[in-house]
Amino acid sequence: MSEALRRSHPALLGAIAGVALGNVLLALNPHLLAPLPVLRLLVGGGLAGALLFAPFGWFVKEPGVPSSGFWGASALLLVLLAAFAEEERRLLYFFLGNDTRRILVGVTLVGAASALTLLCAIRSRPRGRAAVAVLLCPLLLQSAVPFLGRRGPGRWPLAAPPAIPRTATRSLLVVGLEGISWELLSRAVSEGSLPVFARLLEEGAGGPLGTLSPSDRSALWTTAASGKLPRKHGVVSGSGLQTPLGVLRLLPRLPGFAGPVPIPFARSLPGSAPGRRSLAFWEVLAQRRHEAAVLGWPAVEPAREGLVFWATEAFFGGEGGEGSALPADVAVRARLLLLGPENLDRPLARALEPATLPEEERRKAGAARGAARDLGIVGATLAAVPTGPGSVSAFVLSGLAGPARAWGAAAEPRRYFGPLRHDAETAEKALLAYYRFLDDTLGDLLEREGRDRTLCVFSPSGFGPAPPLTALVDLLRGRAPAASPDAGGDGFLVFWGSGIRSNVRLTSADVVDLAPTFLVLAGEPIARDMDGRVLAETFDERFTQGTSIPVVTTFEPEGPQ
Repeated sequence: MSEALRRSHPALLGAIAGVALGNVLLALNPHLLAPLPVLRLLVGGGLAGALLFAPFGWFVKEPGVPSSGFWGASALLLVLLAAFAEEERRLLYFFLGNDTRRILVGVTLVGAASALTLLCAIRSRPRGRAAVAVLLCPLLLQSAVPFLGRRGPGRWPLAAPPAIPRTATRSLLVVGLEGISWELLSRAVSEGSLPVFARLLEEGAGGPLGTLSPSDRSALWTTAASGKLPRKHGVVSGSGLQTPLGVLRLLPRLPGFAGPVPIPFARSLPGSAPGRRSLAFWEVLAQRRHEAAVLGWPAVEPAREGLVFWATEAFFGGEGGEGSALPADVAVRARLLLLGPENLDRPLARALEPATLPEEERRKAGAARGAARDLGIVGATLAAVPTGPGSVSAFVLSGLAGPARAWGAAAEPRRYFGPLRHDAETAEKALLAYYRFLDDTLGDLLEREGRDRTLCVFSPSGFGPAPPLTALVDLLRGRAPAASPDAGGDGFLVFWGSGIRSNVRLTSADVVDLAPTFLVLAGEPIARDMDGRVLAETFDERFTQGTSIPVVTTFEPEGPQ
């Protein structure tokens, strides 16, 4: 027996681990479920694991005869890999289809069964080629796991649903807010500094809004727009990663940590996110001959025709080209309403960005820049918003996200690890100034567009402290705590206006319920392939008594999802 073969057992163990991790990546990225990408991923993972573990073979005291400690450590490693695959299935359940979840289940079962086999080897102590054969069995089984992810036959497109008469309709105004902390908002409302929010909560139906976990901005806002989970609408991340093993869109995550597990030798590919497979609620309404407009909604690029006005985030950020807003003539007029930070009132600019705060921190927060962008979105909405009966307008104000990340810990120090900053009071005032700015902006909208409309104001995820393990690492490394939606805190939701009950507390609303509820308020049916439900508890008696909710199989041209 050659010396290399006698010392090959650690390398084989590394190959098993590499193939198992390759299967996990394959399950999270089903676009790689083709023979060549699967082969590249598994071979690359196996070779990387073998090279990483091979040097341990030179520390073996008795080559060719693995010790009981080796078999025990190998069994423990396989158990950890099986637990890792199961944890990914649990954490990313809403992002994974049945075919890819089967791959993770296969990795878990093969890992557990292989661990039992290796535990039996502790007693029998196989040596030489027999030991190699014991390790080759898990390797072969892990290599066969991708066959569990074979896709089923494609569905035939369905015939167009019969014409369904509209029920009682409402003109909708949908306002999305990003960066809101429900705890901070509630405190400011109770203190009387946000009168418009207080009025909406008192006169409307509102409460916490269940979010998508783990948090990804593109997936979250697409879920709110489509009423479907990421495994259906297909947007699982905002960008992709170019790696030697292929382009990865969804990466593994660990409980207690924010963000995905970093992958070595990877570079970001902005704009490489998969296209949305599901229609958004405004696209369904436009097809049903409603006047609809959407402005600044995340993850809707590129803009498409068919709406009264469609403008992407890039358009209002001054970075969009010709295709960032449609129709072109409306975009030309809306561009005249865009503002820069220099156009803000000086008292407002000073309140949002106090000069006593560090300049680098103010630059990263971008409060004045965000407020100017939000005012541009509101101005374009008021100028181009459809006002006819049954019209729907939706826009998102995301300027608060920057200040919330920078100063959220100063406003709610009890929720964050780390020492209190010396200028915490100034940072808190700057953040609350943006809340008051949003309150005033909503007040102007209600005054000008609130009549005979149903208003929905929501935040799909609350901003708060990082997950505990990430917060602990930041504390040990001396990093200042920052707010984010990574911990998966619930957002908030409030309906107000025509057709809505007053003073109602919602207790079980979820972000996936928004789109079906918007469709019903607009007088349209809902689809069976939507994952959300209609929040009928928000409707007043006149609306519920005069309305029955029709149901169709799907709105998708390719058939139900």
